Amino acid sequence: MKEGEPVQEPFEDEGRSWWSRLKERLFGTGEEEEDDGGTVIRLHTRPAQRVNVLYARSMEDARRAADGLKAGHQQLVNFQYAEPRIRERVVDFLMGVVYALEGTVERVHEQVFLFAPANVQVELTHGDDFHHGT
Repeated sequence: MKEGEPVQEPFEDEGRSWWSRLKERLFGTGEEEEDDGGTVIRLHTRPAQRVNVLYARSMEDARRAADGLKAGHQQLVNFQYAEPRIRERVVDFLMGVVYALEGTVERVHEQVFLFAPANVQVELTHGDDFHHGT
């Protein structure tokens, strides 16, 4: 640091405190915009949930899915093109990851599984309920 340079606080960014930045990230900016004479308030409460869809063919795909789970993202894994031995290993591995994260696993189809971390609630609608509107 050179003499005479302003000192920047470690938790400040462009004049905003870390608390302001945290509140903005959690609750949005609440920015107001003019729209044909009226005021529109945009509230960004949370980022959208993310679902990763992948076709698992190797243990490297299992690692990518595990990293996504650790980041809090759902993983929809299709084993259509996987060899049976690889499919079994990947499913076992991801079930262990989900167990450690206190998440859930749902079989969506014969070769498709949904792995979800604890912050995601999974609700399945049975085929009969879906077609009857209940």
